[in-house]
Amino acid sequence: MRVLYDIAFLVFGILYIPYLLIKRKAHRDFSQRLGFLPDSVINIRRPVWIHAVSVGEAVLAVKLADKIKRDFPRIPVIVSTTTRTGNSVVRSKGKGTVDAIFYSPLDLRVVTARVVGLIDPALYIMVETELWPNLLHELHSRGVPAALINGRISDGSFRNYRKIRFVMRRILDNIDIFCVRSEKDAERIKELGAPGDRVRVTGNMKFDEIPGAVISSSYSRMDFGFGENDKVIVAGSTHFSEEQDLIEAYKVLKRRHADLRLILAPRHVERADAIEAYIAKSGMKYYRFSAMLSGTEGAMPGSDVVLVDTIGHLKDVYETATIVFVGGSLVRKGGQNPIEGARFGKAVVFGPHMYNFREIAETFVKGEAAIMVKDKVQLAPVFSELLENNAKRERLASNAGRIVRKNSGAIDRTMEKLTPLFSEFQEHNA
Repeated sequence: MRVLYDIAFLVFGILYIPYLLIKRKAHRDFSQRLGFLPDSVINIRRPVWIHAVSVGEAVLAVKLADKIKRDFPRIPVIVSTTTRTGNSVVRSKGKGTVDAIFYSPLDLRVVTARVVGLIDPALYIMVETELWPNLLHELHSRGVPAALINGRISDGSFRNYRKIRFVMRRILDNIDIFCVRSEKDAERIKELGAPGDRVRVTGNMKFDEIPGAVISSSYSRMDFGFGENDKVIVAGSTHFSEEQDLIEAYKVLKRRHADLRLILAPRHVERADAIEAYIAKSGMKYYRFSAMLSGTEGAMPGSDVVLVDTIGHLKDVYETATIVFVGGSLVRKGGQNPIEGARFGKAVVFGPHMYNFREIAETFVKGEAAIMVKDKVQLAPVFSELLENNAKRERLASNAGRIVRKNSGAIDRTMEKLTPLFSEFQEHNA
């Protein structure tokens, strides 16, 4: 079975690498994915290795690394990511917490064997359900414990995994502990073959992205060229066609709300040129956030739209919002974490496609902490109601804060379940 998997993955790799070159997505550190790791990783003795795919998982990886460092200061922590954006997040947020950062290996036996041998980890932790058969087999064969944290099994993944349950059982048997978000996730992963005595429900760590202190930004509305009393819709992590839908809704709203501004922060900043072209075509006055940061142009007072073409500044942008729209939810991309906007005390709106954050979205809607629109046609009416109804807008934000406080603590519960594995680690490093 592993031979067939290797052949399939090798064929995929042969096709994947030319795709990266054509799309200009290959980067100078891509060799790390082939097992050529930097000295900063190799020279660390017996680390805890945390793996995160992209931005959302990377944020949680840093949070967990911080918790590990506070509880076990002597333990070195390294983090691998799959994407460049995830790598950038760890580098910016993990300073002083993460000891080394690198790109995850391709799941070929020869590559995973090399990487595990070079790193010699004491513990491997995967954030969410990132299952790589060869890597997990290699870790298990070398006696390295593996843990899954913040685990979830989406509806689509569950349907697909059930078709290969006999394979999944062998893969899951290589994992020592499963810390999952909900009882539903626990039942699903046990049905797929995870040993029941290794599964623990610890909650959703994304609720713990809310810091205990008051959140503040380095920028005010005036820094963005807005008036102090202007109202602002911030659309975060948007995908293709959502920017167009939001611009169209904004044009309608401007007829009644002259003091309304729009900030577009696309999920993939490489799309900024295409989005800028559409904004320009719409006739709206706009500027790029990067121009403000560099000082080449600065904020343009009276601008209708700000296009965020940088990574890591969503926090600064959310601070200015009156209403936050969650991107990736009007189109079938699964949405983003609505907590990211709610934590700033803002009213949150999202579309119907929130399946990546199904439990959180349902909890927010049922708790009257967010509004779900059915389609793009509802954007303007819903935004207009929230702009004109201060009480409703404030009630949404207040309810969101209550829900977040009620569901927080997953990181602490996860560390409690992982502690026996860390105790073994400390014995090795005594």
